[in-house]
Amino acid sequence: MPAEFLTTGLKRSALVSAEILSTDPLDAQLFTNKLSLAASVAQNQNAFIYLIPQRQYIQHGKRSLGESLNFTSLFVYLNNSQEQFEIIDAPIDDVYTPSTHSLAVFLLQDEAKNARAIFGTFFPINRPLDTSTKDLLLLIKDDLNQLLSLQEQVLELKELQSRYVQISELNQDYICVKDNRHKIVYANHAMLETFPANLKQTVIGNIDLLFYEPETSATIVDSDLHALEHGFYSGNQLITLANGQDKILETTKKTFVGSDKNTYIMSVSRDVTEKEILINDLKRSNDDLDNFAYVASHDLKSPLNVIKRLVSWVLEDCQEMLPQDSKENLALVLNRATRMEKLLVDLLSYSRLGKDYQANGEVNLKSLVIELLSLIDLPMGFVVNCDDLYISVPAVPFNVVMLNLINNAIKHHDSGNAKIEIKAKRGAKGATITVQDNGPGIASHNRERIFKLFETLKPRDEVEGSGMGLSVVKKIVEHYGGCITVETNQPRGTKFIVTWPTTNIAQSVLSNLND
Repeated sequence: MPAEFLTTGLKRSALVSAEILSTDPLDAQLFTNKLSLAASVAQNQNAFIYLIPQRQYIQHGKRSLGESLNFTSLFVYLNNSQEQFEIIDAPIDDVYTPSTHSLAVFLLQDEAKNARAIFGTFFPINRPLDTSTKDLLLLIKDDLNQLLSLQEQVLELKELQSRYVQISELNQDYICVKDNRHKIVYANHAMLETFPANLKQTVIGNIDLLFYEPETSATIVDSDLHALEHGFYSGNQLITLANGQDKILETTKKTFVGSDKNTYIMSVSRDVTEKEILINDLKRSNDDLDNFAYVASHDLKSPLNVIKRLVSWVLEDCQEMLPQDSKENLALVLNRATRMEKLLVDLLSYSRLGKDYQANGEVNLKSLVIELLSLIDLPMGFVVNCDDLYISVPAVPFNVVMLNLINNAIKHHDSGNAKIEIKAKRGAKGATITVQDNGPGIASHNRERIFKLFETLKPRDEVEGSGMGLSVVKKIVEHYGGCITVETNQPRGTKFIVTWPTTNIAQSVLSNLND
């Protein structure tokens, strides 16, 4: 044996390679039978295996030979060899000498040709290995390789299991596994914390129904039976926990078959108590707001109608008797009462926005705009151009948006050469609609203000309106998951950009919450 195969003071754990990582040691008993068989086949009492990633030496036999072998050199030698195994001289000690024994060494590799182990056995030089013996040793080598593969898979499964347990233990959801007789076989930390301190040690192995009030037990049994029958259960449950706390739990249960062929139930429950209370409070608040807006508008409209009728009667009956100043004052009162009535109607309509969702449909933008213009008192000289394009939008809400944007452009225009351009682009995620005019434009510091309730940039005596039109537009567009922005239309005017998505994320979330 060349000198480089001796240890020369080098520890066997010093094997270094860029492709080799140290891992946990394997159970030496796994290899005992194979090494014993190899020693017997080679007609000696010693065989060994050196596990490279684990840097672990395992041998069969009474003599300790590991300290005498330089596994670094052996690895390099075998890794560069083209043969299935090598036979080398064995100057190990006074028993294993070049004149008495040789060493057969094998390099074990995985499917990717990464080195796994060095397997070797000694044999007397006066009884060299014949073909059948070599074949037997090669079979033992293959068996050892398969054994290593199995052990690697076992270690990977154990590591994966350990990670799953860690994830489960860190999870704040209540996680448990029960058998088909409702006996708890596993519960994570969060689940165990729902039990009183004196019961935590008794949870595993006991029937969970023993820890709950009858009403809660009935709820749990119903969901367990549903899972056992259908393989799955999902729903919200009102539960009184074992520690006495009342909780609303979003529970999912799924059955699986264990290695013992028995059916088990995996249960995961999330505490959604605060979320459900918040949703209920929000719904109640919205209902109260709806009722208030309806009652307030109805009760305020009645006295306004009385005022309007009285002023109208005075103007009709005393037309010839009243001085001009009195007539103008009464007309102003009538105008303000009419404006207040319109404001109440708009306020009631605004409060009702965002309650429901209308499904998208294919709408021709040009046809829609032509129909809307028939409802508008379009001033002389106004030109409206529109793209002839189909877009996917909910018809009624989109009509309200476009009607308000067109009315806004007409109302605030300040020249005789008035023009409105309506353009659209359709993409995979939705449509983008622009409404631009050549009017006076909107200063940059007012572009957020225009979307607020009751805000107008000009006095109402100059431009009639409630200041709610653009607020309604913004609320509708955002209700359907879109957005609206305003820019300057060069060289003059305003450009409103409406993005209307094909899929309404807000509606999907709300539907899931309601479910």
